[in-house]
Amino acid sequence: MLKTNRLAAAMTAVGLALAAPLPAMAQDTQEAPATPQMEQAPTMQVDDAQLQAFVEALRTVDELEREYTETLQEAESDEQREETVAEANTAMAEAIENTPNMTLDEYVAILQAAQNDPELSARIMQEFEG
Repeated sequence: MLKTNRLAAAMTAVGLALAAPLPAMAQDTQEAPATPQMEQAPTMQVDDAQLQAFVEALRTVDELEREYTETLQEAESDEQREETVAEANTAMAEAIENTPNMTLDEYVAILQAAQNDPELSARIMQEFEG
Protein backbone atom coordinates (compact mmCIF):
# COMPACT_ATOMS: atom_id res chain seq x y z
CA MET A 1 0.00 0.00 0.00
CA LEU A 2 2.85 2.38 0.82
CA LYS A 3 4.38 1.78 -2.63
CA THR A 4 1.03 2.49 -4.27
CA ASN A 5 0.65 5.76 -2.36
CA ARG A 6 4.24 6.70 -3.19
CA LEU A 7 3.66 6.02 -6.87
CA ALA A 8 0.46 8.06 -6.88
CA ALA A 9 2.27 10.90 -5.12
CA ALA A 10 5.17 10.67 -7.56
CA MET A 11 2.85 10.76 -10.57
CA THR A 12 1.00 13.74 -9.13
CA ALA A 13 4.23 15.54 -8.24
CA VAL A 14 5.67 14.89 -11.67
CA GLY A 15 2.49 16.11 -13.32
CA LEU A 16 2.54 19.27 -11.26
CA ALA A 17 6.26 19.79 -11.71
CA LEU A 18 6.01 19.48 -15.46
CA ALA A 19 2.82 21.51 -15.76
CA ALA A 20 4.60 24.85 -15.67
CA PRO A 21 6.94 24.37 -18.65
CA LEU A 22 4.50 22.42 -20.81
CA PRO A 23 2.47 25.31 -22.22
CA ALA A 24 5.64 27.03 -23.43
CA MET A 25 6.92 23.80 -24.96
CA ALA A 26 3.55 23.01 -26.47
CA GLN A 27 3.41 26.39 -28.20
CA ASP A 28 6.68 25.59 -29.94
CA THR A 29 5.39 22.29 -31.33
CA GLN A 30 1.64 22.75 -31.75
CA GLU A 31 -0.47 25.22 -33.64
CA ALA A 32 -3.25 25.52 -31.05
CA PRO A 33 -3.35 25.06 -27.29
CA ALA A 34 -5.13 22.04 -25.87
CA THR A 35 -8.80 22.45 -25.16
CA PRO A 36 -10.55 21.03 -22.10
CA GLN A 37 -12.28 18.57 -24.41
CA MET A 38 -8.89 17.19 -25.53
CA GLU A 39 -7.81 16.68 -21.91
CA GLN A 40 -10.79 14.38 -21.35
CA ALA A 41 -10.00 12.23 -24.36
CA PRO A 42 -11.16 8.63 -24.54
CA THR A 43 -9.08 5.92 -22.88
CA MET A 44 -5.57 5.86 -24.29
CA GLN A 45 -4.25 2.57 -25.65
CA VAL A 46 -0.76 2.01 -24.21
CA ASP A 47 1.10 -1.06 -25.46
CA ASP A 48 3.65 -2.95 -23.37
CA ALA A 49 6.65 -1.20 -24.96
CA GLN A 50 5.16 2.25 -24.26
CA LEU A 51 4.31 1.19 -20.72
CA GLN A 52 7.86 -0.01 -20.05
CA ALA A 53 9.34 3.20 -21.49
CA PHE A 54 6.94 5.29 -19.41
CA VAL A 55 7.80 3.43 -16.21
CA GLU A 56 11.53 3.75 -16.94
CA ALA A 57 11.08 7.51 -17.35
CA LEU A 58 8.86 7.66 -14.27
CA ARG A 59 11.52 5.96 -12.15
CA THR A 60 14.13 8.49 -13.27
CA VAL A 61 11.78 11.41 -12.74
CA ASP A 62 10.86 10.06 -9.30
CA GLU A 63 14.55 9.98 -8.33
CA LEU A 64 15.04 13.53 -9.60
CA GLU A 65 11.92 14.70 -7.78
CA ARG A 66 13.26 13.33 -4.49
CA GLU A 67 16.68 14.95 -5.05
CA TYR A 68 15.21 18.32 -5.94
CA THR A 69 12.73 18.19 -3.06
CA GLU A 70 15.68 18.11 -0.67
CA THR A 71 17.31 21.05 -2.46
CA LEU A 72 14.01 22.92 -2.47
CA GLN A 73 13.59 22.45 1.26
CA GLU A 74 17.06 23.91 1.82
CA ALA A 75 16.36 27.00 -0.32
CA GLU A 76 16.49 30.19 1.69
CA SER A 77 14.66 32.55 -0.64
CA ASP A 78 11.84 32.59 -3.17
CA GLU A 79 14.43 33.21 -5.88
CA GLN A 80 16.35 30.06 -4.91
CA ARG A 81 13.12 28.07 -4.85
CA GLU A 82 12.14 29.33 -8.31
CA GLU A 83 15.59 28.48 -9.67
CA THR A 84 15.42 25.02 -8.13
CA VAL A 85 11.97 24.36 -9.61
CA ALA A 86 13.13 25.55 -13.05
CA GLU A 87 16.24 23.38 -12.83
CA ALA A 88 14.15 20.39 -11.71
CA ASN A 89 11.68 20.86 -14.55
CA THR A 90 14.51 21.00 -17.08
CA ALA A 91 16.21 17.93 -15.61
CA MET A 92 12.94 15.96 -15.59
CA ALA A 93 12.07 16.93 -19.16
CA GLU A 94 15.57 15.97 -20.34
CA ALA A 95 15.39 12.66 -18.47
CA ILE A 96 12.09 11.85 -20.16
CA GLU A 97 13.37 12.81 -23.60
CA ASN A 98 16.51 10.70 -23.03
CA THR A 99 14.44 7.62 -22.21
CA PRO A 100 14.41 5.28 -25.22
CA ASN A 101 11.04 5.14 -26.99
CA MET A 102 9.58 8.03 -24.96
CA THR A 103 8.99 11.70 -25.68
CA LEU A 104 7.84 14.39 -23.29
CA ASP A 105 4.50 14.65 -25.09
CA GLU A 106 3.95 10.88 -24.88
CA TYR A 107 4.92 10.87 -21.20
CA VAL A 108 2.47 13.63 -20.36
CA ALA A 109 -0.28 11.98 -22.41
CA ILE A 110 0.19 8.66 -20.59
CA LEU A 111 0.37 10.44 -17.23
CA GLN A 112 -2.88 12.27 -17.93
CA ALA A 113 -4.55 9.12 -19.22
CA ALA A 114 -3.48 7.19 -16.10
CA GLN A 115 -5.07 9.82 -13.88
CA ASN A 116 -8.43 9.15 -15.58
CA ASP A 117 -8.07 5.43 -16.32
CA PRO A 118 -7.88 3.11 -13.29
CA GLU A 119 -6.88 0.14 -15.47
CA LEU A 120 -3.93 1.99 -16.99
CA SER A 121 -2.95 3.31 -13.58
CA ALA A 122 -2.96 -0.24 -12.22
CA ARG A 123 -0.78 -1.45 -15.10
CA ILE A 124 1.68 1.35 -14.39
CA MET A 125 1.76 0.58 -10.67
CA GLN A 126 2.29 -3.12 -11.33
CA GLU A 127 5.20 -2.39 -13.69
CA PHE A 128 6.64 0.29 -11.39
CA GLU A 129 6.60 -2.01 -8.35
CA GLY A 130 7.78 -5.05 -10.31
